[in-house]
Amino acid sequence: MCPGKLIYAWLIRSALTAMLLSCLLPATAHASPETNAADKGLQRPKIGLVLSGGGARGFAHIGVLKVIEQLNIPIDIVVGTSMGSIVGGLYAIGLTPDEIEESVQGIDWDMVFNDYARREFRSFRRKQDDYQFTQKRIGVTGEGLRLSPGLIGGQQIELVLDRLAYPGFHITDFDKLRLPYRAIATDIETGDAVILDRGNIAKAMRASMSIPGALPAIKYEGKLLVDGGIGNNVPINVARDMGADIVIVVDVSAPLATQDELQSSIGITAQLTTILTRRIADQQLETLSASDVLIIPGRVDLSSSSFMEYDELIQAGLDSAVEATEQLSSLSVSDTDYAKYRSGLPVVARRQPVIDFVEIDNQTRLDDEILELMIEQKTGEALDVDQLERNLSRIYGLDLSSSVVYGLAESDGKTGLIVYVRDRPWAPSYLQLGLTLRSEFDTGSAANFNMIYTHPTINRLGGEFRAGAGVGSEPRLTLSLYQPLDKQRKYYITGSTGFRSYIFPEVNTNNDVESLFRFHRTYIGVAAGRVFNQNTALQLGLRRATGDTRTLIGQPPTGDANFDEGGYQLMVMHDSLNNVDFPNSGYQGRLAWRANRESLGSDLDYDQVHLSLGIAATWGKNTLYGRTIVETTLDENAPENALFRRGGFFELSGFLNRQLSGQHFGLLEAALYRRLGNITLLPIYAGFTLETGNAWNDRDEISFDNSVLAGSVFVGADTFLGPLYLAYGINDSNASTFYLYLGRRWAPD
Repeated sequence: MCPGKLIYAWLIRSALTAMLLSCLLPATAHASPETNAADKGLQRPKIGLVLSGGGARGFAHIGVLKVIEQLNIPIDIVVGTSMGSIVGGLYAIGLTPDEIEESVQGIDWDMVFNDYARREFRSFRRKQDDYQFTQKRIGVTGEGLRLSPGLIGGQQIELVLDRLAYPGFHITDFDKLRLPYRAIATDIETGDAVILDRGNIAKAMRASMSIPGALPAIKYEGKLLVDGGIGNNVPINVARDMGADIVIVVDVSAPLATQDELQSSIGITAQLTTILTRRIADQQLETLSASDVLIIPGRVDLSSSSFMEYDELIQAGLDSAVEATEQLSSLSVSDTDYAKYRSGLPVVARRQPVIDFVEIDNQTRLDDEILELMIEQKTGEALDVDQLERNLSRIYGLDLSSSVVYGLAESDGKTGLIVYVRDRPWAPSYLQLGLTLRSEFDTGSAANFNMIYTHPTINRLGGEFRAGAGVGSEPRLTLSLYQPLDKQRKYYITGSTGFRSYIFPEVNTNNDVESLFRFHRTYIGVAAGRVFNQNTALQLGLRRATGDTRTLIGQPPTGDANFDEGGYQLMVMHDSLNNVDFPNSGYQGRLAWRANRESLGSDLDYDQVHLSLGIAATWGKNTLYGRTIVETTLDENAPENALFRRGGFFELSGFLNRQLSGQHFGLLEAALYRRLGNITLLPIYAGFTLETGNAWNDRDEISFDNSVLAGSVFVGADTFLGPLYLAYGINDSNASTFYLYLGRRWAPD
């Protein structure tokens, strides 16, 4: 909403007001930052802008800045806390309110609060972990187990801040920015406010918004710093100490909740934080005089976590500033004086700095040259921020560091790009957990708890050792080594050994379970492969296994319960899905040829081919995911232990898990789901599937007429433990069931 005529009317009065103030208010001397050239020749009070913290509510600062500029109000000093430090810092560098707004609109706020690299940037090996384990880690150090210092590590937030603030990276003295600037943080050891007046401006912003428990604290000159809202959320005194005669204060602090709103422990904790923040803020607000301006944007219905509603919050700030036009206009100057003020401000923002040299500050065990090969920025050319962010995300996607950020440095008149690859002291090696819970309401349930230990850098090339175990209905144990062979990490060898098991039922014509069996395999395997562009891999491997069939319920199987397998496998894998649980873009595919040979220890010679392909497309909050699976035994001679065993939720729903078996299997599936609401940390979906396919023993039986039609309706949540589904499945073979399922259902086999 443009202020329009209301602002125009006050502009007419502003010139007279400014003249009156210049006569009544003499210039005041302060121990303050160096006077800007804009002040010279203008006899007016020095105006400080104070922007409070308040999470997403701080977007309102942008709307206020728009009105301040429209009213020709010359700002001399900027001080901010938390989100206020970000908006204020960008303004102090020289970005306009419109440029700041455009930057905010271009941010994927869902990803900002995801601590992990986008899947497109993760190494292919790390992508495959997604199908088995949660991304949350428990650090393993010489001192024992350790948890992450924050709920999220802050990598994505730091990349966003770097992108926003890099035009001012070459300025390390905040008095030398376009406008003198201060960010406020809190010393977590003492609780005292800390004034940040120099250094990397993005790091200062990051320290000022480091919410305790949510984001790791930032080390700064021997102090451990967290969110400035705790120490001084409305730092009016700092602006005064910098020389401000008059302050414009924008307070976006969250309001205190009512009794009716305090219905949970989370709500109570948030209220306590707000109370602590408000006490110091109120003390600061009591120092305001009649000539100062206080703006409190509305929209109390939008919280500090409403990052997706940035447009509404910016508008709320603009509306509140328009309502304060009468007060603000007293600080306006004439068009001529405002133009003089603007032209006198130093131009410090470098939007396209030319890079003369590149350095990498590598704190991990990985070889420096590996990282250097991943940075594509050319010297003698302007900084390519988009390309650099992709490169840094790829380095972070190796999952060997706590964060990968950058800065600019001046040396001998040259501008250097410095890439900081920080180590992860709390998790040099780590544990990952996985939980699978399958409940088919009519037949019982199965559960498995899985855990894997990873040492990701046993050498400078990033060799990896893993040991994993699973306990529950389908126990397993595995030991593996993975070794890249070159510094571009394209070629690798891998080996693994262990045992695994899985359960499958045998049903009668009424789909009632008559028997329940478990396959148990002990195996060893080696493979070599080549990775292409982090999305595709080609692998050739040898595998040997021995096993047996164990009866859990019912009659034991006829024939020999023991079996031997041995052979080789050639496999091509592709994975560019953006999410393995509820994808909305990308592809996933696998083509494998498995050849079992008696000469390699198998009971029989037989060949099997597996093909799977999935593709996701999204419009708005709606996603269509299509998937097909085709599996065949070429000579239809696979033994019982090698039959394709399929069926269950999302795999001909209505059947039990692995109810179907045969020499051939085919599935064609379409899933349509919609995201409900805008809960960033717990996405919830509702949808349905349509499926057709079957398992066959004779190739002549394969036809659509001999296929099963199935479908399901479900509600799913993308939880930190994995996807959780409540669903009902039904098919035209007189089978139906309710499912409660925790675990991945679209994982490739």
